[in-house]
Amino acid sequence: MLIGGGFWDSEAAQFIVDSVSAVICADSGGSAAIDAGITPDMIIGDMDSFTGQFDGTVIHLSEQDSTDFEKCLYSVKAPFYIGYGFLGGRLDHELAALSILTRYPEKTVVLIGEKDICFRCPDEITMNIEKGARFSVFPMGDVEMKSTGLEWPLDGLKMSPKTQIATSNRVSDDQVTLSVDKGDSIVMVPLAYMDAVIAALTS
Repeated sequence: MLIGGGFWDSEAAQFIVDSVSAVICADSGGSAAIDAGITPDMIIGDMDSFTGQFDGTVIHLSEQDSTDFEKCLYSVKAPFYIGYGFLGGRLDHELAALSILTRYPEKTVVLIGEKDICFRCPDEITMNIEKGARFSVFPMGDVEMKSTGLEWPLDGLKMSPKTQIATSNRVSDDQVTLSVDKGDSIVMVPLAYMDAVIAALTS
């Protein structure tokens, strides 16, 4: 689990902490975790916004060409990352986090917000999500993909942030599949489907 200093709910964070093998905090995320009674295994960042006391391991990376979230990703090897506290709060931090998801396609990361979760769409994915659920795809550049199980199929669309996006779609079947032909995109679904997304990304 990677923890940032954005939107925070102590009960939700603790629920996630109880299901992971390690808790790594990104700078001010360490302050948020400690304030919530969560002890980090490690704090990573330029340490310009951490406040409080921590006697554990700190990796101080002073370079300013990356965010603290990115510092965590390139410093820690794991088969799967759950990011909490990187959505909500400052909009520039939130946009930077989404950009970083596409910068590290080899890392499987799910970011959890107050109402939604999001992840970089892999080349192929199949998700079991209820009919009628909101399902959004936001292109981070020029994107082409195929889909099944969506009310408005993505086949044949030439998506980009400047022209065609695919937000606020709806699930029309019990299963959604995406097959990417070109480009990077961010998939967003309601928080209620976190388990389904994690299962799909780790299968």
